[in-house]
Amino acid sequence: MSYETDQRIKNYLDTNQLSREQLCRSVLALDNRFSDVRPRHPRGGPDGGRDIEAIYRNDHVAFGAVGFVNQANDSKEQKKTITEKFKEDLNSALSADKKPEVFVFFTNINLTIGEKNQLIDKAKAHGMIHCEIIDRERIRISLDSPDGFSIRFQHLNIPLSEEEQASFFAKWGDDIQSVISTGFQRVENTLNRILFFQEASSTLSHLTLSIELNQKYAAEEIGHFRLFCFLYLKEPKNKILSVLFGRTDRSNRMMEDVAADFTKQESGIKYGIGGGQWEQIIDIEDEEQEYTKVGSSSSIGMDHVEFIPIQYSKNSLIRNPDSLTLRDIDEAMLLPFCNKSLAEKIKAIHIYSNGYKIKELSPSDIEIDLTEFDPEIPVVFSEDELKDPWARVRPAGGFSSFNIEFFDETPKRMFMPKQTENSLEGKKS
Repeated sequence: MSYETDQRIKNYLDTNQLSREQLCRSVLALDNRFSDVRPRHPRGGPDGGRDIEAIYRNDHVAFGAVGFVNQANDSKEQKKTITEKFKEDLNSALSADKKPEVFVFFTNINLTIGEKNQLIDKAKAHGMIHCEIIDRERIRISLDSPDGFSIRFQHLNIPLSEEEQASFFAKWGDDIQSVISTGFQRVENTLNRILFFQEASSTLSHLTLSIELNQKYAAEEIGHFRLFCFLYLKEPKNKILSVLFGRTDRSNRMMEDVAADFTKQESGIKYGIGGGQWEQIIDIEDEEQEYTKVGSSSSIGMDHVEFIPIQYSKNSLIRNPDSLTLRDIDEAMLLPFCNKSLAEKIKAIHIYSNGYKIKELSPSDIEIDLTEFDPEIPVVFSEDELKDPWARVRPAGGFSSFNIEFFDETPKRMFMPKQTENSLEGKKS
């Protein structure tokens, strides 16, 4: 294979100066001492003795020139031609506005060590701090290495032998797979983000916050519980400034029906759960802007508890055009709060909306604030229940509330839609 490579460097690119320059530029880029390797004229043309520009050892400007001959045979006449070409290109490079400190000369003629030293001395005599002569043998060595196989195939059309394929993939296989995987992942991430922002304009059907406990508890171990959350919008939307939603034990606690007296119900998550949601509406005439109740719920209790979800939902049979959209909660602030005994059992928090997982808060993201706190929410609790005081669930690191940031994080779609089947495909309608 080395013989075939040598022969092709001699004459395969005869008269094709552009491909010669591209080949040499790729070979130079394999040398770790050179960076930012680029052509002066990507499509060819007058270059003033600098076919290639680069940076040598991250500090010095380097120019590269290509001196190939047709049908190279290493004769005295060809070596004389190459010597003159070297001098011409060196002088042209030195006449540039920004003179190089390093000069690299490529040739498809094989030169002896003495001949190369003469050219190097000439370059240094003109002020170059370093000069490289990359003759045909050095080019061949680069092309016949695993790093150069692809360059050799691209420019000299020499395929890889089985042994070369084995050595190439042994060195680059993992990197190639990584590049492919990363490329596909970036495309998928971009498409997912586009899809999310397209669907984010839909009405907010629900916003669900689910706390995950550090283990599965029997209902008796939870007993009385209360879990609520404030959602503060970045800016008012449809006159809504903030939202409050949550759940607690006693299923009738937040029901409007007077006959449904919750105090007669047994306390504890095992015997029933009640939920409620409120909106803080901007009203110019009412400066206090109190919360207005917009929904309540009642459900059976739980025998075993691992997750406790709370939800703000405006989902209805007829879509309300004045409701919030998923996009409206971007940059909103969340502050969950609950009774202390429940807060101490929290492992993680999961936030969902419209079929997306908006955020996941791990144990390292969460900090329990036990500072005395009265949320002043429109729900009645007994003195006995409040002996288990309120606690706020804050972000670790001293921040006051959690933020929903669509700029930093793309929510994950929890399912992909099915493709509608078409049994008539291929048939005439």
